[in-house]
Amino acid sequence: MAVNSIFDHPWVLSGFAVFIPLVLFEYFSSRRKRIQKNLPEKLWKKLFVSRIFFALFLASLVIALAGPRWGIGQTAGEYRRAVDAVIAVDVSRSMEIRDASSGKDSGLSRLERGLSIAGEAVESMAGMRFAVTVSRSRGIVAIPLTWDNGAVLAFLDAIDGSNLTGRGTNLESLIDASAGVFQSSYPSSRLIILVSDGEALSGSLKTALGRCNREGIAVTAIAVGSDEGGEVPGGGGIISLRDSEAMQMAARETGGIFIDGNSENAGVTLAGHLRSFAMETYAGKTGQERKAHWPAFAILAIIALGASKLCLLNLRIETLEKQKVE
Repeated sequence: MAVNSIFDHPWVLSGFAVFIPLVLFEYFSSRRKRIQKNLPEKLWKKLFVSRIFFALFLASLVIALAGPRWGIGQTAGEYRRAVDAVIAVDVSRSMEIRDASSGKDSGLSRLERGLSIAGEAVESMAGMRFAVTVSRSRGIVAIPLTWDNGAVLAFLDAIDGSNLTGRGTNLESLIDASAGVFQSSYPSSRLIILVSDGEALSGSLKTALGRCNREGIAVTAIAVGSDEGGEVPGGGGIISLRDSEAMQMAARETGGIFIDGNSENAGVTLAGHLRSFAMETYAGKTGQERKAHWPAFAILAIIALGASKLCLLNLRIETLEKQKVE
């Protein structure tokens, strides 16, 4: 065995603790000596060779099952799988609120804070397709899936709550519109980045999440606003609270993650999630890793077993021929 060899399943080697004593016992047993004395020398040699081959078969089998590795072989590399992401932006009136306790960039409205987080992630994810949908009582596709991140960023920068915001929130319609963006002919992992305070006045969020589950779409929820709430501009004193529970449910039930929009590193968290979502491993040709050699021992075991059986077959043929002569 090579120096610096390792085994994938070293516990299998404990089989030698049984195998070696049995071989020694067989070699020194009185039964073997009686057989050797009663058989012609030529037949005995064939029987002995058969037993050696069978012992080699057992030893090779144990080593193969243990998974030996040594030398330098192929290693696991990395590549980015295709990921399509739709940024679903809630542009309802409540998103214009500038919550007093919104953490970082506290002077921004809920909408501006959410767009800032999404834009930071888009800017760091070159080579990934994005789309944008907005909700004005119903979901609308603003930008279809595109490789042009610059166009996506320009649109996010141009969204103005004063002229885009609608009267009500329908997260079901927004998510449905986002789910409809993905192309069934293009194999990719699918992600909806939901930017909202979670407050919905119409529609059924659970119904939309059910569609996402059926179509394999994960929803990552960016919850903006505050739990204390704030007054809706022009809403006649109506107070809007962030519904963190609804946003957490959206992420939890679809395999996405929940991101607190008030967190200092929300943008970094979203970008990191997108990278991990896009990363897979495959058998590449870079790096160094000990090469697997169990196939060679498996082949040796098969050859040894065949040779053992062949010796016994010849032994039987010669024994029968001898009996006929007698």
